[in-house]
Amino acid sequence: MEVLGNSKIVREDQAGRLSRFTFQWIFQLLSIGYQRPLTETDVQTVNPNRAVEQHYNAVSHLFKRRVIQRKRLPLLFALHNALSRDFWLGGLAMFFANLLQVTSPLVLRYLLDNLPDISNPDGKHQEPLGPPLIITVALFMTQMGMSFALVHYQYLGQVVGSEVKAALTALVFDKSLKLANCERSEWTDGKVSNLITVDSQRIESALQYAHMIWSEPIAVIVALIILFNNLSYSALSGLVLLIAGAKGLDFAINWLMSGRIVINAQIDRRTTWLHAMLHNIKFVKLHAWEPYFMRQISDARATEVKEQGMLLRLRSTILSLSMALPSFAAMFSFILFMTLNRRLTSAEAFSSLALFNCLRKPLNILPVVLTQLIDAWISVQRIETFLCTPDQEGTVHWDFGAATVVNVVSGYFAWDAAHSQDLSMHNSTQDEFTILESEQLLSAEELRPVDALKPHSALQDINLTIHSGELIAVTGPVGSGKSALLSALSGQMVQLRGSITLGANAVLCPQAPWILSGTVQDNILFGMPMRQSWYDKIIEACALLPDLEAWVDRDSTLIGEQGITLSGGQKQRISLARAIYSDTDLILLDDPLSSVDADVGHHIFTKAVCGLLRSKTRILVTHQPTFLAQCSRIIRLEHGRITKIATYADFSTQDDYVPSRVEPEIGTQGPNGTEDGEATLDLSNELSAKVLSHEAQESGSIPWSIYRAYFSASGSILQWPFVITLLLLSQTAAIMSGVWLSWWVDDAFRWTSAAYIVGYVTLAVAQSILMWAYLTHSSILGLKSSSSLFSAAVKRVLSAPMSFLTVTPAGRLMSLFSNDINQLDNGVNEIMKAFFLLISTAVSTLLLICVNFPIFFAVLPFLGWTTYYTAKYYQASRRELKRYETVSRSSVAAKAVEYIAGCPTIRSFRAQDVFFRQLCRAMNQASNFSFLMSASQQWLNLRLDTMGNLLVLAVGILIVASEGSISASMSGLIMTYALAVVQIIPGVVSQTADVESSLITVERMVYYSRMIATEDSVSAEMPPPGWPQDGKISMKDVSFRYQPSLPWVLQDLTLSVSPGEKIGIIGRTGAGKSSIISLLFRLFTFERGHVQIDDVDISNLDLAALRSKLSIIPQDPTFFQGTVRSNLDPFGQVSDQTLNDALQKSRLHPQVHLDQEVVAGGQNFSLGERQLLALARAFVRNTRILLCDEATSAIDLETDDVIQATIRKTFHDRTIICIAHRLRTIIQFDRICILDQGKVVAFERPTVLYDQTPVFRQLCEKNGIARMDLAVSG
Repeated sequence: MEVLGNSKIVREDQAGRLSRFTFQWIFQLLSIGYQRPLTETDVQTVNPNRAVEQHYNAVSHLFKRRVIQRKRLPLLFALHNALSRDFWLGGLAMFFANLLQVTSPLVLRYLLDNLPDISNPDGKHQEPLGPPLIITVALFMTQMGMSFALVHYQYLGQVVGSEVKAALTALVFDKSLKLANCERSEWTDGKVSNLITVDSQRIESALQYAHMIWSEPIAVIVALIILFNNLSYSALSGLVLLIAGAKGLDFAINWLMSGRIVINAQIDRRTTWLHAMLHNIKFVKLHAWEPYFMRQISDARATEVKEQGMLLRLRSTILSLSMALPSFAAMFSFILFMTLNRRLTSAEAFSSLALFNCLRKPLNILPVVLTQLIDAWISVQRIETFLCTPDQEGTVHWDFGAATVVNVVSGYFAWDAAHSQDLSMHNSTQDEFTILESEQLLSAEELRPVDALKPHSALQDINLTIHSGELIAVTGPVGSGKSALLSALSGQMVQLRGSITLGANAVLCPQAPWILSGTVQDNILFGMPMRQSWYDKIIEACALLPDLEAWVDRDSTLIGEQGITLSGGQKQRISLARAIYSDTDLILLDDPLSSVDADVGHHIFTKAVCGLLRSKTRILVTHQPTFLAQCSRIIRLEHGRITKIATYADFSTQDDYVPSRVEPEIGTQGPNGTEDGEATLDLSNELSAKVLSHEAQESGSIPWSIYRAYFSASGSILQWPFVITLLLLSQTAAIMSGVWLSWWVDDAFRWTSAAYIVGYVTLAVAQSILMWAYLTHSSILGLKSSSSLFSAAVKRVLSAPMSFLTVTPAGRLMSLFSNDINQLDNGVNEIMKAFFLLISTAVSTLLLICVNFPIFFAVLPFLGWTTYYTAKYYQASRRELKRYETVSRSSVAAKAVEYIAGCPTIRSFRAQDVFFRQLCRAMNQASNFSFLMSASQQWLNLRLDTMGNLLVLAVGILIVASEGSISASMSGLIMTYALAVVQIIPGVVSQTADVESSLITVERMVYYSRMIATEDSVSAEMPPPGWPQDGKISMKDVSFRYQPSLPWVLQDLTLSVSPGEKIGIIGRTGAGKSSIISLLFRLFTFERGHVQIDDVDISNLDLAALRSKLSIIPQDPTFFQGTVRSNLDPFGQVSDQTLNDALQKSRLHPQVHLDQEVVAGGQNFSLGERQLLALARAFVRNTRILLCDEATSAIDLETDDVIQATIRKTFHDRTIICIAHRLRTIIQFDRICILDQGKVVAFERPTVLYDQTPVFRQLCEKNGIARMDLAVSG
């Protein structure tokens, strides 16, 4: 029990039985919420017995057992058996509620049979009033029993749904941690995330109504028995109609099922493209590919909406027919009954009408429930299919007592087991060569054998023994299998033959680091306990101390998702620090120094690799010969085979390949001789702490502007009054049909039966047609609103500045565009329709009662006041709980999506339990809000039901007390509608709250579609035709910082680049090199100065026009699921010949072909191969200006030389700006710019810099570059 202020919040499991039975345990929380907005600290664990971990363990155990036993439907039965108690308690409550509901009309019949006769001539009753009063009380008690049963069914249904969703999320995430690599091309991150964000949500929704499938038919049977007792064989006509209608509905529902499968496929397609776009948004903007992604997403959404529209029309038809069926069944039964010359009494007529109204609910809701169950069943199958996919097989055998740390014998490894046959037949002596014709751009001297690059790199005949404490270097050309070797040792490849035995645990520091959204410290500790002394040593050894000192919150600085707010060097150093902190005996380092300059690389190699790790066994992939001499041995890889293992001395004295020259990398000393921290966007903790840690959240009631935005998004807000008019006309026809029946029973006008029949049929048909028109029109308008808001939000996010996107987790946006859109498409629209329907029914019913009992006009204000304040008391808390629940669910989705993307790293560090617990904590918090929302709603429903039941009691007493002054037929009509009011009053209040709660989804969508800033805040100008023609670049007095509270990144920078000039930019990390590229692409805006291209100020240019005229080869190449062709030319504007030429220039053709598959992220290519493909992409774009940001850092030195020569010849007349750590990459450029702390230190030809700049000359001498090497450029 937790004390808050003067109130005590009681946990459900600590409350007494009566408190739980009446939901009074939630009252204290509602009291606090009424006095002030609830905060997260007000909410505690509702019930520890419902923790995610418990349900996950139970479901996982049962599922695995059923799979092993090869039993059918393992997931479905595992969920059932784990949660059967609450599930069937809810079902039992539903059964009693339905049974009592159909019993009420029977009690009503007895009441009407015992009312005083209006035909008594002296106006005084002859019958005693006791029996009808007792029956009235019995009717009240029946209704109260139904109310208690119903609220407990609803609560348990929502609780079980939440528990199942959480258990499924945990199962899917746990499986993703174990998923075999060969399955990841099929089960992409986006597809797996969809199982969590969409499929589990559908299962949760369906479970809340699952018991209606069996309990409602039983209630229907009981109702039919009572009907047969009332109307004898005449009820059969209505029964036949109901059966025929149910058969038709069954056919329509099967059609719905097939349509839903098509829609699910389009949803998968849409979310896959959204996932790719949001997780690579910087790349998309740099290449101006927004139209391409918008087209893909829009096409998938358009097909989805088209199918949704067809299904909504069909669903509206089903609903309108199911609502009309009870009325038509009653009509046919009454007509047949009276045609047989039998007199229909008021008791028989209106108890039968009440029974037919009872049948309205199951017939109305069963199609909806069946649709939801169909969706849920498909989702269960999808999740079950995923859970049954193969796990990553353990290819590594551990022997901690072995004499060696690594022992690989005759090892054959592949990314995909399907390649085993091809690999086993591979001819080990065959070398493949790429021979370029003499007319090609490369000269004969530049030709060399290259690997036949394959999308699934493989290792063949690997024999390797490594002893404790050795430092092993791994070298080789691009695609030779260096990263694959480390992956095999870490157990992440398919072992086809041979064996791996490790004498120690291993961790992999990957070439492309996975950075967690959190603090710097979180990323280094990675769930391990803090060891301060060890931690401090690692920070210093990994050259992170200057970065931390530059950041306001030091190692508590928040990092954006995927490390988007960090430089490549910072990400690699944090990843390396994480690997060292793990204190593991075998460290696998996949080229971790490729993104840092020479000084920092030397510091890390000396202090970390050969310092803190000196007692560990280290395997280092590197293209940097600087470090080879200090390694114990060197492994040379070619074509997936080890061609030689020897010491550096052995390599150096023979002709075997090992780069003899020192790799020239660049670094300029900062003020203290250490690396300056890079001031990236996330370093503004004032900004990141607000955005990264919590989503922006409103408080208070939903403003009217959100309602207006939703209705306006349908095309015109004026269409909604027409919809309401259709509903009012339908309700008028429904009330009049009941009144007409009372006239018919009493023969009020002395007409013929035919005249009464015609009137009754006319009103029934009119009501049905008007209801169909209302449901169809409102559904289509709702779908238009959803589509409009989705399209606007996607476009807005695509045009949002990087300052917003770098601090907004992609998982949060994925939740918005998947789960929230699903709610908009289905939930919001259905709630709106139900709300208007209930309001109109409640108003018409109360008016009917007041017309016959004018005294109720005096009661109405009290009834309205009580209902209003009860609802207000509830809604104050409900609103905030819904907001917290929405945000917490979004957080769960964001964490799940992020963790799934990092599965290989999590597995390597054996941190599965850590991240699983973190996800479970987030899910438990979301479940707490969900449970409290459900409990508060049932608290309200029970009290409003009681008010409605008291109204029935009061109406019954007034009818009895009227002593026959009101006819039995009108009394029956009033009581029939009064019984309906019992459910309508809480329904109206609940739907009012649901409308406001559902509009929180609209509120979020409106925020992302209208409120976030855009890059083009002013009217953009189009550049002149043919611009740029020369490629001249001018930057004058440019000053830039990411936020006003941060230091300047660039200060009064002036830079002038002549047309066709080749410019190299060097400087330490944080000097501002990448910021120049960002400003040229206008990813960020600068505060002062001017940037011009061909004398055109780019500040006001249309961004798409600007970015499409620039090309960039980034340090971290990005690729999307599809083919090589779609990744090189997504718009389909380039011929195959041009594409093949680009592949050939990049030394990829013909081994890589245009129709070759590219998996998400290009993970079936090595990083070096991806950099070559990125180079090919630049060749295809063929713009006047090319920018290179460490474009060949993952490529071996000889290939780098060839590629640089190709670039210089292909782009000989183009302007090139290249950022590089390798000095030889740019040493023959026209001019070199040295940056330090955002300022130009020197900008001259290499020979001039050599003669006049001691720092540059020392750098050249240090790396073996003589002045004669500069003569070509000088």
